[in-house]
Amino acid sequence: MNRGRSLSLGSTLPLLFLLFIAFATGALAAHAGREEVRHSADPMWRMEAFLAYALFVGFLLIPTAFYFYVFHGDWFLFYGVDTGRAPWAWGILVLAAIAGVAALGFGVSAALCRVDREVSVRRIAGATLFVAVGVWPLAWGRLSLVGSYREFTRDYGLTGYFSSAAFYAGLVMLILMSASFIWVVYRIDDHTHGGT
Repeated sequence: MNRGRSLSLGSTLPLLFLLFIAFATGALAAHAGREEVRHSADPMWRMEAFLAYALFVGFLLIPTAFYFYVFHGDWFLFYGVDTGRAPWAWGILVLAAIAGVAALGFGVSAALCRVDREVSVRRIAGATLFVAVGVWPLAWGRLSLVGSYREFTRDYGLTGYFSSAAFYAGLVMLILMSASFIWVVYRIDDHTHGGT
């Protein structure tokens, strides 16, 4: 049975999930550093809040994307492309997209914080997180099966998501990312409000 090969906006799940997470965490990091953002004349890349967030991106978001791309690439890109045909090109694109979207989330939110639109930042971050979570049930028909592009399009050798390494690795990474991000936001907020 051929499952179809159309490439659409939804054909990059769960990469799309991680991109939404990158944007939302960037927005929340800028919000946590809103005092520095509001009063600093430095460019975004020199702000301490951004540098702290960049460490989170560099040590957690990008390695998470890298892991899923290397070990579950076709599933990570929602079977929209065969990553075996140009593995380096797709890998570079994935990592650049994560870094770019994370910086975009921080930058957009920093701009909003500078004009006292903090409520808008919280709403954007909340909506982005809601959409990130919402993509899973909407695409569960494909996400529930882990394998290669060839296995998916030819309907053989697939593993159920909950019994796959993708599930266990994703669970561990989600816990680590959540705990780390909470700590980063706490430290940014504490630092920018005069804490030690």
